[in-house]
Amino acid sequence: MAAIAACASTWPVDSFEAPEAGIANRRTYAWKGSEFGVPGETDPAVIERADHALRSAVDTVLAHKGYTPAADASSADMLVSYQVAGHRRFVMGDEPRVGGASGTEVLTPGATPTPPASSALPREQSVRDGTVIVFIDDPKSDRLIWRGLINAETRVATTEGAIRQAAEMARQIAEEIPARATKP
Repeated sequence: MAAIAACASTWPVDSFEAPEAGIANRRTYAWKGSEFGVPGETDPAVIERADHALRSAVDTVLAHKGYTPAADASSADMLVSYQVAGHRRFVMGDEPRVGGASGTEVLTPGATPTPPASSALPREQSVRDGTVIVFIDDPKSDRLIWRGLINAETRVATTEGAIRQAAEMARQIAEEIPARATKP
């Protein structure tokens, strides 16, 4: 269920394309270094799984849009990278209390409101604030020619869920990259 919910989520993508970019006229791309900015020590195996998931998501969209991977970075028309940053914080749960006094009972003169049956404090929930950014640079000038980003608050409970969600964000960002122009 969580995987379906993660795939069903859509986030607004903030994108930028340099006026001189001409991305639709380019054919090939290569990956250059990407980075994770997450607090604390992160298991290298988790980083490797996340890197594979994000690159696969972007590769799939770029292939669908008509771009092909270059043999190496020196022969590519575009250099693609990403950055993932985030942190986890705890917030009070937003479940409504059950069994509390109604508005008419509370507002009646002389009435003493009864405490809710669920008078315990709401439980804390783990919330992840995260940003996924996909960059495309021009290999000749080493300048940024396209950038897309999603910044979102998510509530995933597992590391694997966070990886799936970050990959879905990267996929949605890549959907904003202009499709390759077809020659008439």
